[in-house]
Amino acid sequence: MKKRKIILTSLALAIVLVIGGIAAYLTDTTTEVKNTFTVGKVDIDLTEPAWTAAKEANENYGKEIVPGEKFDKNPTITVTNDSKDAYIFMEVTIPTGTVGGNENTELFTLLQSDGTTVAPDLTKWVEVASASSGNKHVYAYGTSSAMTKVSKNGTATLFDKVQFKSNITSAEAQTLAQSDQDIKVKGYAIQADGLEVSAPEAVWALLS
Repeated sequence: MKKRKIILTSLALAIVLVIGGIAAYLTDTTTEVKNTFTVGKVDIDLTEPAWTAAKEANENYGKEIVPGEKFDKNPTITVTNDSKDAYIFMEVTIPTGTVGGNENTELFTLLQSDGTTVAPDLTKWVEVASASSGNKHVYAYGTSSAMTKVSKNGTATLFDKVQFKSNITSAEAQTLAQSDQDIKVKGYAIQADGLEVSAPEAVWALLS
């Protein structure tokens, strides 16, 4: 009986050793896997190169203007070098006054570089009706059905010149001279990638 117990114990130890050896081959440990994500940004600059150059050459540029006078003014949006691709908008608010007896008339006309074609260039921009009101106009870079993506370092100019209304009477001009007449321009941008919409009205709704 003692011999039998010894044999059984030996077998039991042998089985334990074998199982232990197999278990060592079936277990494993892995190192951690990391996925690193960085968040991009949308960044634009709004400049007026022609207006800036004209003011540097003549500090009185745009002062004491007369009816019908034209000025270089070319608001330009640039998508910066470290920006993601973007859809862009430009908002232009034109001052108003009484002109030819008509109240709330926009005092300036926007022109293209040839000085004759009314801006904006509707082959590149489209007015966003839902965002425009009175003398405030919002334009999207693209067509009425889809905006045009602007990549980094890309630029877009809405108009090149402005012209002061020519049919202003002397009395009306005297009234307007009592205050500054500012043409206000703002630029807007939103990421182009990842949006489910591209029509100007729909994209503007996301911005606003």
